[in-house]
This record gives sequence, structure tokens and C-alpha cells, in this order.
Amino acid sequence: MFMCAVAVVVVAAACSVTARLATVPAGAAASGPPAPNGYFQSLPPGASLPTDAQCAARVHRSTWEPRPQNNTANHKIVRPVNLPKNPAFNAAWQKKYKPRIDGAFSGTTDEIIQWASCKWGISDNLTRARAVQESNWVQSTLGDYVPKSSGHCVPGWVGSSCPTSFGLLQSKWYFRPGTYPRTKVSTAYNVDSVLAEMRGCLDGMLWFGPRSTGDVWGCTGLWFSGSWGQHDQQYVASVQRILADKPWLHWNG
Repeated sequence: MFMCAVAVVVVAAACSVTARLATVPAGAAASGPPAPNGYFQSLPPGASLPTDAQCAARVHRSTWEPRPQNNTANHKIVRPVNLPKNPAFNAAWQKKYKPRIDGAFSGTTDEIIQWASCKWGISDNLTRARAVQESNWVQSTLGDYVPKSSGHCVPGWVGSSCPTSFGLLQSKWYFRPGTYPRTKVSTAYNVDSVLAEMRGCLDGMLWFGPRSTGDVWGCTGLWFSGSWGQHDQQYVASVQRILADKPWLHWNG
């Protein structure tokens, strides 16, 4: 239901912008990769979550950027939108979390990962590992191609086949009403919107009830399979290996 493995295609990003922007705090920036243990841990179900601005102030700044090709998307702040109902989640998620999705931050790829992870109470190292699995940290990644005859192509797509998943964490557009093209052209919006769903899963707000509550790896696998606890073992194992290896610590930037 949610998404599968990706194919990588680099494309140019373009979208309208808004002035709403959570700013990174002033001060000298570091020049290397993040700390090996990261900066944020996953919070328990129902935890009080920090605001956009609070998380912007908590970002550990660095000039390190292993994916300079993300620069345009990393600084694209899209116009806010009142997202339509996401049928995968219950009324509590629609009211509590959906309105928080705004992508109102810019910075390096890792700074964006930190900001969104902080905002949704998710381990930033887990988000880094998921981004390696999904796109190798390349925001312009397009994946989950289908025939145009499937009816799942974005409006106006030209060609016999089309991608259905976009961005750093590969958000499948037709399962997430109103998020495209924002998830394609804005790194912050992509990560923000995906982690909003992760938090909803951890809080037991999905269509199948509370069984996902607090299950980090179950929620990670659900992103891939779309079915709770089914056909996700290899995907979860891959993310776990990446998390253990932390390849980003060895990337040039």
C-alpha cells in the first residue's frame, strides 16, 4: 500500500515558495558529519512533541553536505496547504498531526533530517538510515514505476510509464492526498510529511487500530509493505544493517 524499492532518476526541482521558514540558530557551524549516536531519540507514544521553531533551534549545524545536488530542494519552502483527509489514519491523526505538516525549514540535507526527526519525536539516525535505503539521500530520486495505463501517474506525466514515489524518503503520491508535488520538490516537506505518518503509526492511529503503538520496526516495515507485519522482513533487516553501519559517517561533504 505504501511503497517499495526505488529506481534513481535525477530531475530538476521547481515549485512556488512561501516566507514561512523556521530558521537555524546563529553561531559557528561544524564541518563534518553528525555525531555517531545522532542527536534525537524516538519518543514514546503520545509524547508531547516540540514545535517547528524549537526543533530548528536544536539542529546541530554543519557545513557538511554529502549531497550538494539537493541544494535547490533543500531550500525550497513550499506554500502551505490544508491537506485533505488521509484515509490511512484515524480522526485523531487528522486533527492532531496533519495540520502540523508544513516543511517550513531549510538547510543541509542532514539538518533537515534532524529538524523533522526532532519535530516528530523520531530517532534522527533511524531517519538517516531510512533515507539511505530509499534514495541514498538524493531528493530527486523517482521510484516505484508503473505503466501509465495503471491510472496512478501524476497528472500530465508524459510517457508509457511513470514514477509514483518521490524524494528522500520516497513518498507514494496517490496514497497521500495533497502532498504532491511538494514531496518531490522540497526535501523538508518530504521528510516532514513522511515522519508525520511514522509518528501516527507509533501512536496507534492507523486504520487497523492500536496494534502498531510503540513498534518502531513494525512501523518502519509498514512504510514498505503497506500491510502490518507482512512482506517486510527483508526491508526492515536492510534498514537495521544500514543503521548499524552508519555509512553517512564516511561520506565526504
